[in-house]
Amino acid sequence: MSGRNTFSPGNSAEYKDNIFLESLPTGSKIAVVGAGAFGGWTSLMLLRKGFEVTLIDQWGPGNSLSSSGGETRLIRCIYGTNPFYTIMANRAYTLWLENEPKLGGQFLFPSGCLWFVGHEADNVLDMALPILAHEGLEYERLEVDEINHRYPLVNTSGLQYAIHEKKTGYLMARAGCQAVKDLFIKEGGNYILNEVKSPQINSGKIAGVELSSGGLIEADQYIFACGPWLKSLFPGVLDASLTITRQEIFYFGIPSDKTREIEDLPTWIDHSPPNFYYGIPGGIQRGFKIAYDRRGIEVDPTTQDRLPNPDEIDKAKTYITHRFNGFGNPPLIEARVCQYSDTADGNFIFDRHPETNNLWLLGGGSGHGFKHGPAIGELITQILMGEKPMSTNLMLATD
Repeated sequence: MSGRNTFSPGNSAEYKDNIFLESLPTGSKIAVVGAGAFGGWTSLMLLRKGFEVTLIDQWGPGNSLSSSGGETRLIRCIYGTNPFYTIMANRAYTLWLENEPKLGGQFLFPSGCLWFVGHEADNVLDMALPILAHEGLEYERLEVDEINHRYPLVNTSGLQYAIHEKKTGYLMARAGCQAVKDLFIKEGGNYILNEVKSPQINSGKIAGVELSSGGLIEADQYIFACGPWLKSLFPGVLDASLTITRQEIFYFGIPSDKTREIEDLPTWIDHSPPNFYYGIPGGIQRGFKIAYDRRGIEVDPTTQDRLPNPDEIDKAKTYITHRFNGFGNPPLIEARVCQYSDTADGNFIFDRHPETNNLWLLGGGSGHGFKHGPAIGELITQILMGEKPMSTNLMLATD
């Protein structure tokens, strides 16, 4: 796992430490483009603070082309030596649970997470533990004998120990995005299913968002949170900041005599080079989920084909049969090809378009953004209301 750094306010020279934005008046009109994890939650949080919000998405939240689609996502609070994402993930965990009654179902499953630490691992995990302790987040170190005792399905060959992170688990992704959109509409938001065209900038602002079907959505401020399409909508602006990479996720069949044991396993992340696989045993109706946290080739999210790579399937299967006892030769039952919107340092992006005063760019989920959705939405709302500064250190201090 690479250590994630801090929330990035972008490169605008106007943003200095301790600078608050002028508060956006309550009742202002805001158009949000993109109903994924960032855009959906930001729209809902802005709506709840009295803004008039229109949310637009070209294929709908959680669609099969999106980075927020698929069945499940990990939620964890270990982020190397950087406390910001630990704080954000912890806050997001709370907000997911608080909103579940209104969302109409369970979307967070608190299964815990096992971090496998191999003999060649660095000490990034050890350095993360004081941050967890400072934030009151429970964890325990499990030696090999204890792993064998608690989780007999885990083959501990090559492991030094494991960290059991407790305030973790997995989220329902596609269903969660759709539920946030439905709640946004229920609470009074305006939702439009349509593609938007690249906005035209005149005199330092855009006059509106033009829909591909015709019509113009006018607002006081515009937030583009359209994941891997953010780069193509603003050619030349984010070329050096975003890389859209192909990622593959696999679901393997579960032996019928192991279903109960596998369902009871925590989510897991292998921090023993060269593996860096992670998985979600829960939700076994879809199979045993596994993916490799490695950046793939650069792709166009609209035109890339979605057929999995046979070599990657074989590697994942080899890993499963090594790390987990009793799988035999598990069949592939489902695969998903999606994409990451990577930034060079893994930071998120939230900043004004450099040529405007009313257009914001929000993205750069970098493969770890989904879990943060509600906390991101809350933070963006606070920044626009002038309640929190565009200063990374002060955002940390006030969270």
